[in-house]
Amino acid sequence: MTFWRISAGALAALVAVGSATAEAADLPGSSGPCTVALDPGHNGVPTNIFDPETGILMADYPNGQEDADALDVARAVRDRVEGAGFRVVLVKEAVDDNVTYRERVDRAAAVGAVVGVSIHTTPGADGSAVYPQRVGGSRTGEGADGEMRTVTFRDAATAAESQRLSTVMAGARSIAELRGVPVGDLSFDGRPGLWGGNLPVISLIADTPWVYSEFGSANGGGAHGISAAEKRRYIDGLSAGIIAGLATSPRCSPVGSVSSL
Repeated sequence: MTFWRISAGALAALVAVGSATAEAADLPGSSGPCTVALDPGHNGVPTNIFDPETGILMADYPNGQEDADALDVARAVRDRVEGAGFRVVLVKEAVDDNVTYRERVDRAAAVGAVVGVSIHTTPGADGSAVYPQRVGGSRTGEGADGEMRTVTFRDAATAAESQRLSTVMAGARSIAELRGVPVGDLSFDGRPGLWGGNLPVISLIADTPWVYSEFGSANGGGAHGISAAEKRRYIDGLSAGIIAGLATSPRCSPVGSVSSL
């Protein structure tokens, strides 16, 4: 347990620094750069439309108890992150909201979010992971015109910041969940109704650095829901990871631009 105690202590110190810096900057209530957009995953109704900007298929659907769990987690994380002095916007505010991926990333961009975080759960304890944007990540499928097309992520700077934030998030979640939470890669190949590829659609079309988070449950997850104890661990890890990521962002505070730190 020594590793966990040391890591937890270091993370707590970083969070304290981020909180103090944010409060000194008088961030609450502003529309300044230190904003995070939280995306409680899945849509309130089935949707199967094409993105008007990239042409990618934006397929989404309700997923049982996961929808309410993700919203509960997002609201609790919002309260903690705002308590640390940062601004939080939920891009989906109710379980039955009908909000496309394009509308979500546009809402994040409109408030100048430093990062967007998609919140999901999944069956299987080994399903916990964090997925960043990556240059070359793509999705391929049949477009609205019936022709095959590929949409590829190419923004190196956004991908680099997404990967930095994902690494911070994975570390914080590993501590809170008492298990390793890796920064991983996804595959959508062979999934009916979805384009194949290796990036979530929301991450692929976002100009904002995006982190896609999955919490794996041994006894539930996804449509089956997660327990109250699992929800608390997820909230703890996401909150700490977001605060630490914002505290070390040059867009948010001097902490992110002081080389001695």
